[in-house]
Amino acid sequence: MFIMNEKTLIDFLALQNRWWYDKKDFPLEKTNKFKRSDYSHLYGKSLGAKEATVIIGPRGVGKSTVMFEIIRELLGVNNGSSARESNIDGRRIIYATFEDPSVRKAGILEILGIYAKYILKEDISRLGGKIHVFFDEIQNLEDWGSQIKAVQDLGYPIKFFLTGSSSVAMMNESSKAARRLSLYMMQPMKFSDFARYKVNDTAFEEVLGRFKEARQVLKASFGKKDPHAVYEMFLRFYGDFKPWQVKIEISFREYMIKGGYPAFLGNEDYVQCSAQLNETFRLGFHKDMVIGSGVRDPRGIMALTEYIASISSGRTNYRSLMEHANIASNSREMRKYLYQLETSMLVGISRSFTKIAGKSGSEFKIYLTDIAVRNMLVGMMNELLFKDEVQLGYMIETLVYDHILRLNHKFLPGSSLYYWNGKKQGEVDIIMNPGSLIPVEVKKEDSPSLPDVGGLRTFEKKHGVPGIVICGKKLALEENTVFVPSWLFVLMC
Repeated sequence: MFIMNEKTLIDFLALQNRWWYDKKDFPLEKTNKFKRSDYSHLYGKSLGAKEATVIIGPRGVGKSTVMFEIIRELLGVNNGSSARESNIDGRRIIYATFEDPSVRKAGILEILGIYAKYILKEDISRLGGKIHVFFDEIQNLEDWGSQIKAVQDLGYPIKFFLTGSSSVAMMNESSKAARRLSLYMMQPMKFSDFARYKVNDTAFEEVLGRFKEARQVLKASFGKKDPHAVYEMFLRFYGDFKPWQVKIEISFREYMIKGGYPAFLGNEDYVQCSAQLNETFRLGFHKDMVIGSGVRDPRGIMALTEYIASISSGRTNYRSLMEHANIASNSREMRKYLYQLETSMLVGISRSFTKIAGKSGSEFKIYLTDIAVRNMLVGMMNELLFKDEVQLGYMIETLVYDHILRLNHKFLPGSSLYYWNGKKQGEVDIIMNPGSLIPVEVKKEDSPSLPDVGGLRTFEKKHGVPGIVICGKKLALEENTVFVPSWLFVLMC
């Protein structure tokens, strides 16, 4: 194994860990006063866990920012909004990014050994107290999974936080240390976080905090087949959010265009946002999907991604995807590409509720779940989106699907979403099944009526369950069907 020059490593680490010598030198510019909900989970629940915490997500979603927020909190450094008292020695917190090629040549144990010897003045095998280790962009380090497992097996008092871009290669490495790691998937911010930033009102945040209870009310009410409880819950919170409704709806329109990337929160120049996202996405796609996952047909998988963006929320099959993406390979290669896109959390697939899609002719619904990337790839990360009825419909269902997918994972981690195609009887867009069926139809219109959701009504009667229609503005209970404004429903997710 390559043995890194000790002086070079110490110099490198000292530049990235200025708080070792004075906490006032902590790089506040790498943090954000606004804390997304992921921070609360990672700091509140993951910090004390024995397992190494691995934060996985697309580039640009704020993984490094959250990591530096945790370091700032541990150090007790005030960022102008909050800080806690801390008696932690700054030298017992180490950060390193593996974006630097020279650091990748060293092993994890070697880095920690040099750090302990020359910074802590301790032997790594006999540490005098707990240390917190933050390794950024860990996917760049070869065989990092086995190395983390080896260190964890030694039982040293070390808490690891690692970040990595979502890809098949990242997940494969994680599996090498499965019992020693806890994976946390971080995606672009949900609308609830986006609205918190835009509304900027503690009273709004208090109501939003209580709204989380609605998730369990939704699940329990569908278990009891009680649409009245669902409607009354949404009606109650609709009233609670009334003072901020105008701000929420304006924010929702903006979110539908540019999604939840932290870099775009305060930027309303859609042309600039689109150009920045295009550069970040294509660079990350090449690094993580093409190089990292060993894709043999880079143009093919990019063409496939762009085509999925153009039909997001539509029904398709493997043969159709191959033809439209012009992939010169077989069905097996197509499935491999789709698996890579799903694992990277860029694409979501819903299978038929009544069938298992396995044959090349079998249909499934497909989504490019990141609405900002979807809009950018189809050239509609701007107000033109609202003038194209077809693309507007695709976008709204994609946005709702993304939020329901996250909600579904809270209900039942690892569970899938489905759709129902009753042929002449109509269709149901999204079906959750966290112990009881929750069918959801998505409409771009403000006030659809029962005849407009014939497929949902048929499914309700066939299975004896209530249903939900997510639409523009309507909030009502009609027979067994609850109509909910889209902004209100996704706030709950």
